[in-house]
Amino acid sequence: MNQLASEKLLTPKFLILLTAAFGVFLGNGIVTPVLPVFVKDGLGGGDVAVGIVVAVQAISAIAIRPWITPKFNTWGVKPILIGAIIAVAISLGFSGIVHNVIQLILLRLLLGAGIAVLFIGSLTAVTSWVPANRAGESISLFSVAPYISMGLGPLIGQAIYHAMGFSVTFAVAGVVAAVGVIAMLFLKAEPLTTADLMNEEIASKRFYKGAVWPGVVIALGIVGMLSFGAFMPLFALEIPGLQIQIAFLILAVVVLLFRTVGGKLPDRMGPKKTSIVATTALIIGMAGVATTPFALWAYIAIVPFAIGQALQYPGLLSLTLEGISERDRPVAISTFTLFFDISQGFGGLFVGIVAAVAGYRAVFGSAALCAFIGLIIMLMVVLPRYEASKRNAVAQL
Repeated sequence: MNQLASEKLLTPKFLILLTAAFGVFLGNGIVTPVLPVFVKDGLGGGDVAVGIVVAVQAISAIAIRPWITPKFNTWGVKPILIGAIIAVAISLGFSGIVHNVIQLILLRLLLGAGIAVLFIGSLTAVTSWVPANRAGESISLFSVAPYISMGLGPLIGQAIYHAMGFSVTFAVAGVVAAVGVIAMLFLKAEPLTTADLMNEEIASKRFYKGAVWPGVVIALGIVGMLSFGAFMPLFALEIPGLQIQIAFLILAVVVLLFRTVGGKLPDRMGPKKTSIVATTALIIGMAGVATTPFALWAYIAIVPFAIGQALQYPGLLSLTLEGISERDRPVAISTFTLFFDISQGFGGLFVGIVAAVAGYRAVFGSAALCAFIGLIIMLMVVLPRYEASKRNAVAQL
């Protein structure tokens, strides 16, 4: 990225990228409550199959990262993201007409690659367009796209599914995702410089060690989101009065409040305090869902879970990017978000097995335990290293 950081966040290019991402995430949100039911009722799969379908996209997401990450420094964001959006649209649009789980898995592999590329490119762009001390705010603000989609998508998806069935729901999701391409056409392509094309270090560097332990913590926290997305629609059927649309809406509204009105919180609190508060909230929320005796309890438990979801990601990513060079930004973001996909793969398979063996309450209890392990790792490894790096930076001044 060769652009100077601007003090203004809501620039035209930011809004273009936000609009494009919103189309993709809304399309994915539309299928979120329908996908587990489709696997079980439409394709005859079980709980393990649901876990595999949720997890398998991680394989392609992980595989594409080492190849695509250096390309952002040479090809630029625009053409790569257009390709990613098209891949997501194809995957979502055709998922509703498959005849078995294997065919669905192939399309989910395409989805995984597309969303991984979208994450790397979008986060690289938006964090390079602002000063370092506003990185957390830019991450929070940009994340309104997936979380508005998380609130609206299930409402739209459920309505379409009940009215017209699986195939139409997935087709509509594909069309909505494809609209993101139109927005991207208005993004001005960044010119390539001779340095970009000739710098071998940029072209070859594919991994950033400083992002590993923060990535482990976020991976353990994401197990809660995987559990919520994959099994909350099925768990809701066991709790009288628990409406899945309301559950997703509460999650989305709380996250959006913290990512918009409270968008400055990660920068004001600092990445250290933000990460601790967020991870603790995830533990409380998932434990609450696991022990809920009735719908209201579940709705209340979703609130701390949503707060954790809102704050953990910008907190840990800001911690990872603090003091990093512009050259290393894409690979650091790629390494950090790689753990999204690792969690998606192993975590999705894990919760699928837990659901099959011990039921849905055990799934949410296991998610709380994973977040607790993440908190321990953060307190014992991540934050001490973060403080040491800050002391070293000050000593070198």
